[in-house]
Amino acid sequence: PIVNKLKEIFSRADIWTLATLVSADLAVVNSRPPGLEFPMRYIGRKDCDGADAKGAGGPAVEQPSNDYTTHELLEFFSNEFDFNADETVTIMGVHAVAAAHRDNVGFGNTDERSVRDQGWVFEADSYSLNNRYYGMLVGDDEYAISAPMWHMELVHNDNGIPSRYQWYHEQPGKDERPIMTNSDIALVRNLTGHMFEDEDGNDGKVDCVFKDDDKGSGSRHTRRRFLDSNKPIACPIASDTIEKMIEYKMDNELFLYDFEKVLEKMVKNGY
Repeated sequence: PIVNKLKEIFSRADIWTLATLVSADLAVVNSRPPGLEFPMRYIGRKDCDGADAKGAGGPAVEQPSNDYTTHELLEFFSNEFDFNADETVTIMGVHAVAAAHRDNVGFGNTDERSVRDQGWVFEADSYSLNNRYYGMLVGDDEYAISAPMWHMELVHNDNGIPSRYQWYHEQPGKDERPIMTNSDIALVRNLTGHMFEDEDGNDGKVDCVFKDDDKGSGSRHTRRRFLDSNKPIACPIASDTIEKMIEYKMDNELFLYDFEKVLEKMVKNGY
């Protein structure tokens, strides 16, 4: 492993940090703002005890849940990285360069005829870092009504991986089917009181829809009609994070400059 080759200069934690920064830099393939860089400013991070050169082993570390509400998501990033709400929105934009490998995480492609892994955006396998993640979750002038539509489904897994609820988006003529977890949706919808365990013990089922299909979405008349017909109502807007989501959707350069600063703060955490 490269860790052994460079152990006189870098710790294993330094190598992981360098890999993170280099990958972020390489992912900005188009429309790079002037001066945007991801420099390695510090070395000397302390490795955890009990892990091998590849990082396997060591103490257990709390991992973020896929089923956070808005409050829980903000609380996690505040506790672990001292992020505020805006910084949490910023770091979540890294999902623009992510693909979900179902065999590893239980989310992703549910079409057995396709071998293509699905990501959080269209053309996820281009691994391009930009603001497209935000455009998948908010609209233009009427950010809630004109946002892309997302639907919930249960992904049935085996081989020791729990079945998981995920959101998916489809467009005519597209062979991709982007996905979101509840924690992603929580950036634009407040799922507090709407997320629960289903009758089979699967976590993360949501009893509200991403948005009303009716053009009169949000009106008292529409909500009363939905309630009277026993149809689910639209999930409430996540007021703590929606404005920053809209801002990034409209301004790729702002997102990239902010992402540079937030990523640096993350990799310096605990240093």
